[in-house]
Amino acid sequence: MALKIKTNGEAGNRVKKTATVYTNDPAHATILLTLAGQVLFPADITPKAARLIGQAGQELKTEVTITPPEQNPFDIVSATAENGANIQFQIKKQHIAGKQSFILLVKNRKPDPGRYFDMIVLKSTSAVSPELHIRVYGIIREATSAVNPQK
Repeated sequence: MALKIKTNGEAGNRVKKTATVYTNDPAHATILLTLAGQVLFPADITPKAARLIGQAGQELKTEVTITPPEQNPFDIVSATAENGANIQFQIKKQHIAGKQSFILLVKNRKPDPGRYFDMIVLKSTSAVSPELHIRVYGIIREATSAVNPQK
């Protein structure tokens, strides 16, 4: 028997859950168990989401830096998009000041105005965080012409 706490969406927070165990011991018919702890971030992800905002026809790209924490070192073994129709991406490993990190470069491929949402799923070698999800938001505006306003 195992007692687990789901910590999805709780990174950075302290969680506390209580469970009641029923026994056949008359002196201890019920036992209250409490699990508590700080939920660690699986990685330092900066910025938290990839935002591609600009005019149609412009080259729109952004970088997201993923740095594994010391207590959860990992490599990224693959990257896939849930949809992928409007984005192009690649991931590169780098070392800064002796720390390993990864750069996720995301580029817009949508040629016409509109909005989209996608999710890039990074598979890692970590047993603690085997997948990291990076949200991608695209807001492509109508291209404006360079017309000088007259007075």
